[in-house]
Amino acid sequence: MKKINHLKKYLLKKNLLDNNSATKNQFIIKDGIVEPFSVDDLGFQYHFTLSINLTGYRYPFEDLIASIVSWMQANQPDAIISTRSRQQAIKFNVANINGNQCDLTIELTLSERIKPIQQQDKLEFNSLTDRIILQESLEKYGY
Repeated sequence: MKKINHLKKYLLKKNLLDNNSATKNQFIIKDGIVEPFSVDDLGFQYHFTLSINLTGYRYPFEDLIASIVSWMQANQPDAIISTRSRQQAIKFNVANINGNQCDLTIELTLSERIKPIQQQDKLEFNSLTDRIILQESLEKYGY
C-alpha cells in the first residue's frame, strides 16, 4: 500500500514524526476491505482506516493536522468532496495530556486502487493515483 509509505515520508520530511523511535509512532490498518472492480479482471480497490498512534507527541498538534489535511487533499481527494465524507475522513483522539505532550491517535479513511499489469512472465500490481481517477474515467484503464 503505497499511500501509507507516502504519508510517512511526507510527515517525516516535514519533521512531524520522530524517525528515531518506532515504538512512539505506529501506523495500523483496521477495518480493511477489498472491492474487486469486476469478476473477470484482477483489479481491485482497498478501503481501510489508517490509525496513526503517536505516544508522547508534542502538544498542540495543529501543524500535524494541517499537514495531514493537505496530504488528504492531494492524495485522497474523494474523501473531502462532500460535507458528509469530510466529517468522516479524519478523526482523532487525545489521551494523557501532560504539559506539552499527549498520546494522539489519528484515523484516516483511505482507499487505494490497484491495477494488474502483465510484465513478461509475472503480474505486477500498480497503484492508480486518485487525481487520475477523479479526472479520467476508469474505462481508459480497461474498466
